[in-house]
Amino acid sequence: MQESDEQLQAQRCHQGDTDALAGLREQFHGRLAGILMARGATRTETEDLLADLWADCVPGDDDRPSLLEKFNGRCSLQSWLATVATNRLIDLKRKQKRRGDGAVIQDEGDGTNFFERVAAPVSSIGESELTELLRDSLQKAFTACSEEGLLMLRLVYLHGLSQRDVARLWNCHESTVSRVLNQALAQIESCTLEELKLKDPWLTLNWQDFLDLCQTQEVGFL
Repeated sequence: MQESDEQLQAQRCHQGDTDALAGLREQFHGRLAGILMARGATRTETEDLLADLWADCVPGDDDRPSLLEKFNGRCSLQSWLATVATNRLIDLKRKQKRRGDGAVIQDEGDGTNFFERVAAPVSSIGESELTELLRDSLQKAFTACSEEGLLMLRLVYLHGLSQRDVARLWNCHESTVSRVLNQALAQIESCTLEELKLKDPWLTLNWQDFLDLCQTQEVGFL
């Protein structure tokens, strides 16, 4: 489905078209459920979160606007919905931790309760917990990156210099620049994922998940 079609579909939903919402749910519910469970949600949490998500996609009786009014079409609708759901999952897990009642929600499949998964501290007011989590983890990874590697990344990816141009600046072979860049990128990837796991041990993200969430949340890299 093209982005224009997705925006039209979202518009019909936030105007209160129940048939459009039913089609949206049929198209994305299974995919979103798979994404949430892969990222650390239990089956019960997944169903509850998605039930609330679909309910929020149509205007409420109390003049509450549809959640889909916030969809701007700059990413796929599935990616956007997955990010909203993931943000709500993080918020749910952290609220459970603060209340100390994590054992209440239990996955019927593996018997693992939330109390065995330690959540991160409360995030600051003003931005989503997901945005803060992604940014903080990435910034921590940058601090572990060498100054040389970080500078080369900036020159290549922000300022558009070629690796040959950077090699001339460093008076070295182009292969040296390539090796430093690859090492820096690999270190940033591993450190970021390690920091995510330290902050929220229950959360399971791979690097592509992280990149997708950053794109949807508009989290800057450098």
